[in-house]
Amino acid sequence: MANAGLGIAIGESGIGTVLTKYPLRVPLNQRSYAWEDGHVSTLLTDFSNAITGENKTYFLGTIVLTHSEDGRWEVADGQQRLATTAILISAIRDHLFSGTPNEKEAAAKYTSNFLLEFDENSGEHVPKLSLNAEDNDFFVKNALLTPDQPDRGKAKISAESHRRLAQAMAICKEHVGKIIAQFAKADQPKRLYDWIAFLRESAVIIEIKVPDHFNAYTLFETLNDRGLRASQADILKNYLFGKAQDRLSEVAPKWATMASILESVDVDDLLLTYLRHYWISYNGPTIEKELAQRIREKVTGRQQAVETAIALAANATDYAALFAPLEHTGWKEYDKKTRAYIYILTRVLQLEQIRPLLLAVIRHFSPNEALLAFKLFLSWSVRFLIAGGGGAGVLDRHYGLRAKEITEGEVKTAAALSERMKGIVRTDAEFLEGMRKARVSKKHLARYYLRAMELYFNGASDPELGGILEDTTVYNLEHVLPLSPSEKWNLPDDVVQGYSKRLGNMTLLDPSENVDAGNKSFEEKLAIYKSASLAITKEVAKASTWGPEQIDGRQAVMAELAPKIWIL
Repeated sequence: MANAGLGIAIGESGIGTVLTKYPLRVPLNQRSYAWEDGHVSTLLTDFSNAITGENKTYFLGTIVLTHSEDGRWEVADGQQRLATTAILISAIRDHLFSGTPNEKEAAAKYTSNFLLEFDENSGEHVPKLSLNAEDNDFFVKNALLTPDQPDRGKAKISAESHRRLAQAMAICKEHVGKIIAQFAKADQPKRLYDWIAFLRESAVIIEIKVPDHFNAYTLFETLNDRGLRASQADILKNYLFGKAQDRLSEVAPKWATMASILESVDVDDLLLTYLRHYWISYNGPTIEKELAQRIREKVTGRQQAVETAIALAANATDYAALFAPLEHTGWKEYDKKTRAYIYILTRVLQLEQIRPLLLAVIRHFSPNEALLAFKLFLSWSVRFLIAGGGGAGVLDRHYGLRAKEITEGEVKTAAALSERMKGIVRTDAEFLEGMRKARVSKKHLARYYLRAMELYFNGASDPELGGILEDTTVYNLEHVLPLSPSEKWNLPDDVVQGYSKRLGNMTLLDPSENVDAGNKSFEEKLAIYKSASLAITKEVAKASTWGPEQIDGRQAVMAELAPKIWIL
């Protein structure tokens, strides 16, 4: 079916048939192979369920193809599904390749129909589906070539996408084994032939062909609005590339650089988060569902697309460094203390909303003002965590506003930042009151708070750093009143539930002391606390009994300390 007005052709076919009809190529502006093993396994499971179910048809969504200048069809959307299907077919082909003469003929047929075709002009076999420049050689040599080719399996893993491709190949090979395991040897080839027929005819996709004159990137946005596109990051990339036009060769490498930098960080789904945080750091508060529209409003031409791509790549290095500030080889102007504040914010407290503000400070503040600002951010953050008032919407708005003010040169010092946040950040009185009743469910937060208080007890400078620059010990978190106390405690369940996670009920034990307090009675634990090396734990041993009164009293002392540690 073709639309006479736009020239868009829409048809239905099996995904295997798409591979047989014409050579396909993944263009420069497409990301590398991105499916992890979970995606591949899910697809294969869905295929299996469809084949064994009453309804043999399985719908795979849409695939968008565009014409390149040389007349070849390019995969604008659908690379992951097409590549994974080709890998599955290659695994089936490989199994048949060493079988009977009939199986070998089938293997040869599948190679020429779905995987490789002979180009009489070059005298070579070329892939029916070519991936991008980074992935194609690995894909061809490790999957598409027949097992008897000398180059088969010779491409080494040199990129993260290669690792994912290799995982997909291993999963598909294992899946072929599962397909035939339940059948007698004579019936196994027929089962594999059924799978090929299913991929060719019943694993259905909607194929959308877009002519040269139509902007495929606009189509992507429309598809996304209809719920047919999963990744907003892909939408933004395609929009940016579409606006680049004849300057795509400048934009695409910058996007690839940014993606590669972020890929090195061991955090799930970081790309879209980074795109939003980058945008906020320049343009102020922006919620995720508004991001695409905001970018469309500001990036309206080629030059803006190029400038945005350059800035995305440049800022990605600083953003990735937020997750490993102590080891980052850049930031020569930042001393260990400055990096330590960033580390606590991003790795210990694990805060997300403040990252746009961190980026803005890194870009625009002097090293001394950056140190003061990061110290200030830590105090803000602990106060919000303990005393509340810092819900996601509040922090997104005010941190976003501050980041934009810094970027535009309106705010240049930590003191100016502090002034702008008055009325938002919890005061000493509010912080003290919040600390008096604070319950802390996350162990990493409790350890940090208690370690900072221990250092304050000992007269250490900068106790809010938690000793991370001098002390690498990971202290055991001890609940004096256990989370699941033994009968010896003789306390009602509501008291246990109300007090066991109060900060005043927690202390630290040095793991080198090799103690196991567990759910023992307080009397049994006293000897452990008295011999402890930490002052904050020795204090607990001064009590003769333990319950709500002692927990409230100890937490009141902690509350008095807190504003002196996390100061404004």
